[in-house]
Amino acid sequence: SWPSRSDSEHRRQKQDSVQPTIDLAPGAESNRVASVMAARIEQTILVPSRLEDFRSMRGAVLLVAQDSGIATTLRFDHGRLTVHDGWVGIPTITLCADESALLALCDMSIGARRGQLLPDFDDARGTGVLVDTARRFARSELKVYGLLRHPRLTLRFLRLLARS
Repeated sequence: SWPSRSDSEHRRQKQDSVQPTIDLAPGAESNRVASVMAARIEQTILVPSRLEDFRSMRGAVLLVAQDSGIATTLRFDHGRLTVHDGWVGIPTITLCADESALLALCDMSIGARRGQLLPDFDDARGTGVLVDTARRFARSELKVYGLLRHPRLTLRFLRLLARS
């Protein structure tokens, strides 16, 4: 007789065997924010803990650059990311800020422990960006809608963008 596996164990094994996919929807390659975010995520999922985050994410993240009027939608579906130019569907979380503030999220540095979104104090540049981002958030220059309803998705998204 065959040993029985739980459904969650079967899903986990299936998920681990599927290669992560990042697709740019038509028009997204000309969107600066979309191309930078896709490139960053493609780099960071090479780290096993970040790949685990990527595979566990399901939802849509809308990025709105208020100064340039650029909108980018990132739709995550358990190991698959589709990056769209503009607003597509209903976002799970929305980040609104100037384009430079959104792109600066890719320069944050996080701690080595999984689940930690704290500055790496050995890296002055990463710490400065994190402090600057916190100041923007406190001054309402960076707005995160859906943060309280979806803190895990928000944290995982920020970890995907941060430098190793």
